[in-house]
Amino acid sequence: MKKGIIFDLDMCILDTHSLTGPFFDPVIRVLYQSRLPDDRKKAIEAQLWTTSLDDTVAIYHVPPDIVQEMRAAYQFIEVPEGIYSYGDEACIRDLPVGKYLVTSGYRNFQETKIAKLGIADLFDGIIIDATDDPRARKGKRQIFIDIMAQNGWGVGDVLVVGDNPKSELGIAKELGITTVQTLRPTVTKWDEADHHITSLSELKALLLPSE
Repeated sequence: MKKGIIFDLDMCILDTHSLTGPFFDPVIRVLYQSRLPDDRKKAIEAQLWTTSLDDTVAIYHVPPDIVQEMRAAYQFIEVPEGIYSYGDEACIRDLPVGKYLVTSGYRNFQETKIAKLGIADLFDGIIIDATDDPRARKGKRQIFIDIMAQNGWGVGDVLVVGDNPKSELGIAKELGITTVQTLRPTVTKWDEADHHITSLSELKALLLPSE
């Protein structure tokens, strides 16, 4: 029996496609005014809708001066009204294990997402790896290790649930933690994940030992 689950936020619980409107324009404007090739700009823009700024710029090796300008612009964006989840998060409450939400991004932006979704009470702990507080950042690898240590869990006791093989899933895989990819619309299947689900309601069955 598993003892804990660590959840990602974006594309796992929050449908990031509900983040619509001009709120993201300051960051996108900086991107498109940069010297990067047009095809790279388009790829980065698409990635930014589902991935934190830091992870995105690492994936595409964005030059430091452009990253600095994008970070400055990022501080002014606000979560728009009308965001929504995938509608299956209520089942998290009844899962008989410890539950943690771990997300990366600008602290106020991520906190506002959580508040507008009304999901804080589903978890035993919420950790935001704040990109606007670099001195306090641990990174998801260390956060996962700390959660396990605090609860006395081994890597075999935990599930990490999310969409991104370059972030939470890849880190969990390297640590030996069981990975569960949420195959939400537009998510590309990662064959190396231990499990794939289309709804969080499928998690309960994954808590039991495999026969």
